[in-house]
Amino acid sequence: SGKGGAALKGNRGQAVLELAFQIPVILMLMFAGVQIARVIYVYHALQKALRGGAGLLARTVNVNYCDAADLSLADAKNFMVYGNLQGSGDPVVGGLTTDMIQISPERRDPATTTVNECPCNEDAESCDTSMGGHVPDFVVVRLGNGFPLQVPFPFVNIGAINLQVAVRMPVTGS
Repeated sequence: SGKGGAALKGNRGQAVLELAFQIPVILMLMFAGVQIARVIYVYHALQKALRGGAGLLARTVNVNYCDAADLSLADAKNFMVYGNLQGSGDPVVGGLTTDMIQISPERRDPATTTVNECPCNEDAESCDTSMGGHVPDFVVVRLGNGFPLQVPFPFVNIGAINLQVAVRMPVTGS
């Protein structure tokens, strides 16, 4: 009966040792899962904000997409970043600024059915309505250089993930 007690103590020691190795792995997996969920959440929030601003622009009448000073473009950028036209309050996603947002008009080429960026010049086929151009078929809103999202991880420097978010919306306003 003396040998049975020694074997039982050996099994307990082995179980404690196995648990000591498993706990850090389990914690690391849990932390990684939380960080992946955070990245997905921020990406979704950015996409939702850009979609809302693109929809606002697509329905707005008399927008000159070729004039960076157009108030409708500034209002849409404020709406995307702050959730209001005035540009007040906290950003909907921390770190998002109006300078990160790029807005460009696009037009469908009837000959090839491809979609290309619409030129802003004096050409009759341009999107510059102040120069006699036509309203674009689509408005594209994107984060120009992406959105750098820091991903903290214990004892490892992962750095930032650059989230590239873009939304294309058909223009219905004229």
